[in-house]
Amino acid sequence: MTIPTTHVEAIRVGLALVSRPCRSRRKLMRSGPYNLNILCTLSVLSLVYILPSIASGDESKTLKREMDPVVVAGDHCKDCIGQSMVNYGLYALRNGRLDPIPFQIDELDGKGQYVLTNGKGKAEDSDKGLFDSNDQLVFMALDTGDRLVKHELVPQDARGCIEIAVADPVTGDKGWVYLMTFPGPVARSAIDYVRYEPEDLRITARNYVAQFDKRFPAAAEKYAFRETIGGDGTDIIDRVKIRTYIKFVVGLHRTEEDILVSEIGYIDGPVRVIVRARNTINLFLGIPAMKTVGNALYYYSYADFPLIIDTPVRPTEFRVQVYDEFMNLAGWTMYSSTNPKGHPIDGVMDDRDKDVDLSPWKWSAISNGRLTFWSLALYPPACPVNASLYYNDDIAARKLPEGVPGEVPGLGWDVSEGWDKVERFPFEMRLLHFFTEGYAPGDEKAVVNIHDYPLVEEVKKIK
Repeated sequence: MTIPTTHVEAIRVGLALVSRPCRSRRKLMRSGPYNLNILCTLSVLSLVYILPSIASGDESKTLKREMDPVVVAGDHCKDCIGQSMVNYGLYALRNGRLDPIPFQIDELDGKGQYVLTNGKGKAEDSDKGLFDSNDQLVFMALDTGDRLVKHELVPQDARGCIEIAVADPVTGDKGWVYLMTFPGPVARSAIDYVRYEPEDLRITARNYVAQFDKRFPAAAEKYAFRETIGGDGTDIIDRVKIRTYIKFVVGLHRTEEDILVSEIGYIDGPVRVIVRARNTINLFLGIPAMKTVGNALYYYSYADFPLIIDTPVRPTEFRVQVYDEFMNLAGWTMYSSTNPKGHPIDGVMDDRDKDVDLSPWKWSAISNGRLTFWSLALYPPACPVNASLYYNDDIAARKLPEGVPGEVPGLGWDVSEGWDKVERFPFEMRLLHFFTEGYAPGDEKAVVNIHDYPLVEEVKKIK
C-alpha cells in the first residue's frame, strides 16, 4: 500500500518530535516530565487521528459529481441477480460504517420497455418480481462512499455482495457502493428523492416542484425551487409552450393545447419517477394523427422530457418551438453555450437584446446568483436538425394561448432546419431542466457531463 505524501510527512514530523535530539526537546525535558508526556501523547494522537485510512486500509471517496444517476444493467450484476426485489440492500461506506442508501430496481420486459408499477398500464414482468439480467439498478452518484477493504464488515447473513465502483471518466475520481442480498426483506434507506402525485399531475423532488395543467398536460404549468436549496416555492413559469407549424397541402398550426395526452402508467421509486404517456396531434384531410409514446424521467435535481416527432406523411415545411415562458425573472441573468458571458433580463426587448446569439445551442441557464434553472438539449447521434435558441425578453408579449401575458423571458428551442434530412421517424430529442443552487462560470460542466461523459461502473464480487 502506498502512503500518501501528506501522511508520510505527518509521520516524519511526529517521529522527529519524539526521537530527534533538538534544543526544544531538551528544553522540554529540563522543564519536567509533564511537558514531555504531553508531547508524546500528541504525537501518538497525530498517528491515530491523522491516519485512520492507513490503519483501516479503506480507500476514500474522491468522486465529486452528485447529480448523475448511476444506472447499472442487471447483466453487470450477474453474481447478485435472481432474487426477489425486496431482498436487496444497497450500502455506502462512511466513517467506517456501511449505511443504507436510496436505490431502486426497475424491471424491463422482453422488448426493453419499463414494466410500469402504477396506473392503467400497471403490469408484472415474466420473472414475477425477480432482479434479472435486463433490469436496471439505479442510485445517485451523490450517495456513493468509500471503498470497503475490511470485508468482515459485510453482514454475516448477507447471501451475496458485489462492489460497484463508480468512476468519472474525465478526472478518474471514484466512489463505491455495495449491493447485497439477504434471505428475506431488508430495511432500506428512508430517503425518497422524488415522488409523483398523479391526481394533481405534480412531481415533488428534493430540489424542485413541477406541475402540469389537467386541461392540457403536454407541458408544465408550474416550476418552483424548493426550500431545500434556498427557494421559497414561488412559481417561476407561466407554462411550457409547444408551437408547431406543419405544411402538407396547407399550413397547420398546433400548440400545447392541441396535444391530447393519455397517461399509460408510471414507476415511482425513491431515486426516480418514470411517467409513460401517449401524445396525439390530430391533423386533417384524412391524414392520420401524429401519435407518439414516450417516457419522462424525474430525478432529485432535474426532469428529462422526450420530444418525439413521428409524422405519417413527410411535411413540405416543418417548424417546432418548445420554450419555457418564465414570469417575473427581471433582474436575473441568462447564460447559454452561445452566450457564456451572460445577458441581463429586464422585460424589455431593446438594442442590447440584439447581441444575444441565437445560433444552435447546447445548454442555457437563468440565475439570480443563488438559484439557477438550466436547460440541456440532447439530440440523437449525427443529428441533421439544427435547433436555434429561442429568446424573448418582453413583459408585453402576447403569444396566445397563454395564461399570463409576457415572456420574462421566453427561452428554449426553435427548430426549423434539417427536418428534410431526417431519414427515419420517429425522431426523438430530449429536453432536460435542472434546478440547482448558485451559479459560477464552469458550473455547466456538472450538467453537460452527465450525458457527454457518463459515469462508468466496474462490478466485482465480494461474497
